[in-house]
Amino acid sequence: MMQLPSTVVLFITLVSSSSASFFASKNDPLDRCGIYLAESSTDHTLGNFAGRAFERDDSIGSSEAIVQILDIRHHNMESGILIENFLRTMWSGDATAGSGEGLEVVSAVGGPSFSSTGHVGMINAVIYHPSTLLRTDSDLIASGYDEITSPGRGAFTMYHNLTLLAVDKIPAGMEIFLDFGAEYNNYANPEQPNIDDYRKMDEGMQKMVEFFNKHAENIGEVAANEVYDFMKKDVLDLTAEERAPAARALLPDTYHGLQAIIDVGGSALYNNPEVVKDLDWLKMNGYCQDNLVVGISKIAHAGRGAFAARSMKRGEVVSAMPLVPLNNGKDALIMIDDEEDSEDGDEPTQSYQLLINYMLEHPKSSSLFFSAGAMTNYINHGGKNANVKMIWSTKAWSNVEGARKTSVEELSQFGPIDMILELVATRPIMKGEEVLLDYGDRWEAAWKEHVRTWKAAATIVKTAMALNEIHHGVGKPPYPFPTEREMANDKIDEMKNVLLKCLILIDEDKVDRRRNQDGTRTNVYPWIPHPVAGESRLKTDSAIRGVNRADCVIVDRSGNEASGYKYVVKPSAEADAKKILVKNVPHYAIRYVDKPYTNPQYELGSFRHTIQFPDDIFPKAWRDLDGVSDSRDEL
Repeated sequence: MMQLPSTVVLFITLVSSSSASFFASKNDPLDRCGIYLAESSTDHTLGNFAGRAFERDDSIGSSEAIVQILDIRHHNMESGILIENFLRTMWSGDATAGSGEGLEVVSAVGGPSFSSTGHVGMINAVIYHPSTLLRTDSDLIASGYDEITSPGRGAFTMYHNLTLLAVDKIPAGMEIFLDFGAEYNNYANPEQPNIDDYRKMDEGMQKMVEFFNKHAENIGEVAANEVYDFMKKDVLDLTAEERAPAARALLPDTYHGLQAIIDVGGSALYNNPEVVKDLDWLKMNGYCQDNLVVGISKIAHAGRGAFAARSMKRGEVVSAMPLVPLNNGKDALIMIDDEEDSEDGDEPTQSYQLLINYMLEHPKSSSLFFSAGAMTNYINHGGKNANVKMIWSTKAWSNVEGARKTSVEELSQFGPIDMILELVATRPIMKGEEVLLDYGDRWEAAWKEHVRTWKAAATIVKTAMALNEIHHGVGKPPYPFPTEREMANDKIDEMKNVLLKCLILIDEDKVDRRRNQDGTRTNVYPWIPHPVAGESRLKTDSAIRGVNRADCVIVDRSGNEASGYKYVVKPSAEADAKKILVKNVPHYAIRYVDKPYTNPQYELGSFRHTIQFPDDIFPKAWRDLDGVSDSRDEL
């Protein structure tokens, strides 16, 4: 049996698992909460804390859905609608493999990816960017979903599996800090320790302790302190250069304090003890973030759904839902296709962003609200069969009362930490049971009418989802990608709406320069695995930032079904620059993606409707349309 490299095993585990067992840690039982939502230790903002210890490369939380938002600034250039506060809560499309969907793509996500904060010195987790590009839809296709004939086509996001990975050991109770990039936390500030300073000083302190344990007694206290002062000033000035002030701030006053820093787990934890919370405090004051896992919904045409990872009692909080308001939300989410103006002067075609299907709305408010809860964007409409309902949070660290008394125009002064809804079980929910919410009568009537009138288009070209299933279907032997010369005309037509993407990292020190017949040279680099361990994944590393995803063309192929296929590919971005080829690219690192604006979610006629915000809990202060008939209908 062929032995797969560890990196491949990790990739396959991440993209193919949708069962509850995927989210169990290596040593802890699944019924123990793995991550809690609470107030961050750094500020009055949301934070996430480890409910158990995580090792490097452990997955954290669950695999979230991603809703891609296209060109929203372009569509609102002349509207005067303020959208920047809303967009600041989103990730870039590059982080979620969605950047190719349009000219500007931002990604709405929930769960720990949304609610974790950053810290320049204590990055311990990252969004694992390849996880969304290398996702699989075999489970959805095997369920009988047909993207050609289903009225659910374009009604739910096809982006899922957004995964967090630990990049360091994380003790139970410690806050999860994500890498938001060098600029986010003023990474280059020489007065402020960053993650490099913490790591290097921890290594240095370990060597200092070894030195003083060996020599301090022989040279005496006075001499030992002089040596320590020399290390602390002169040596750091020489070795750390402009980073010396930040590095020096991490050292204790005397060498006697070095061992205490090492004993607590390093300078980061020693200097920031508040980042570790007591587990009993988290159980009482936090929200469990992994009560739900994703699976295929039992509701026809619904796609994926949220299922209970553990049994829960009536009244128990299934998930917390921090809200992000969007003022004049319906108007802000209109997409205007001004390139489709007809010659007879008809108005440009209008449709709504897919995001509107994931927004809460009240008929007497101009604002929409995105619910950024853990796995809550997978929860489907249950109507009378719903087993959860919304209530407002009563956590002492959340100023819900203040936000509820504020007008929608002033809500920007509050963050999601002060607008938290709880989804509570209305009856006992068994482990593995699908969690359902009542979307409201208006939503249900609109969906039934959509299903009644929906007709499949006469000709629909296959999407990336269908083509990737051919080549990467779980439980199927790998099917080889065609090379350039193997692409017959019928294949070209079938794949006219997709592009080929390769995850490409190269070993620049092992270049093979080949002379071509026309006198030019081609640089051939060996492919190397995506880094899955250690500091190489932090900060500005291209692999973590996702910029190693490249349009590519397959030049040659070797191997077979038994041994595995490998490819020689040409990154398309290099077509007009110097000639580059990458060899030994494995089969799993190649995927199809939909071309810009061809994903089913952008098709006219796709179902669009908001979720009803329950009237009995909707604040009066947010009813800026009170007394005004709101007759706007979904497009």
